[in-house]
Amino acid sequence: MVFPVSEDNSWTTVQGAPSGLPLADSTFNLFDEIKALTHSYVAAPDGKQSMQAHYPAGSYNFQHDPQGGFSFYATGPDSVNLTSAKEVTFAYSVYFPEGYQFVKGGKLPGIYGGDSAADAVSCSGGRRSDSCFSARLMWRTDGAGEVYTYLPPDYSANQAVCDVAPFSTCNSVYGASVGRGAFTFATGAWTTISERVRLNDAGQENGEIQLFVNGESVINVGGLVLRDSDEGRIRGMQMQTFFGGSDPSYATPVDQDTYFSDFSLAITESL
Repeated sequence: MVFPVSEDNSWTTVQGAPSGLPLADSTFNLFDEIKALTHSYVAAPDGKQSMQAHYPAGSYNFQHDPQGGFSFYATGPDSVNLTSAKEVTFAYSVYFPEGYQFVKGGKLPGIYGGDSAADAVSCSGGRRSDSCFSARLMWRTDGAGEVYTYLPPDYSANQAVCDVAPFSTCNSVYGASVGRGAFTFATGAWTTISERVRLNDAGQENGEIQLFVNGESVINVGGLVLRDSDEGRIRGMQMQTFFGGSDPSYATPVDQDTYFSDFSLAITESL
């Protein structure tokens, strides 16, 4: 199940779906790509067409050599105008091969937004601002899953993400670990992620982030401030994956690959 909620204006790369689009750079409409990193379109170990991320042994985040994973921002097809959206659901499937070494954790794609296209790409890597937000995913030790957020820091309502079961933690520098262990990423099989993000009304504390895993709601937090004014918009997908973490203890000890497929997005409510 890609969309556990009703869909309105949408696109999908699910093979065989009506009006399905190719799993290709042209569909993502990508920009701000780290050119030193690559992503390939290949068959996953089970034969499914996928986007492959490669992490060389010793790689962690993007500030150290060797670099691994991929990093770009994407708005998706022009036919789906995300800046008109009050709520979106972004979905994809991820495949970690059998025997995958998760180490301490790594990043996975999620939704981002902000007051402008330029402001919106500023909420990650220890950078936080009231003019942007991001809601990527992470895997942690043994494949424990979570949502990893950068939310406007000057709003006490956003402390709500610090109390999501079974475990959450916030800090003043990096993103918040939200709902860690609410689900576990499979190895040797696909895990389907659907992330629902709903903007708050300007001046109100009613934003929402919800995560479905294989069609089941596992994390749901409301009362949030994702934007500080009417200028705040959902801007696209923060397409990032890497090991880390900010220190070598996060580095992958061996060359590893992860596979992504079934990318889909629906505007489930418009502004």
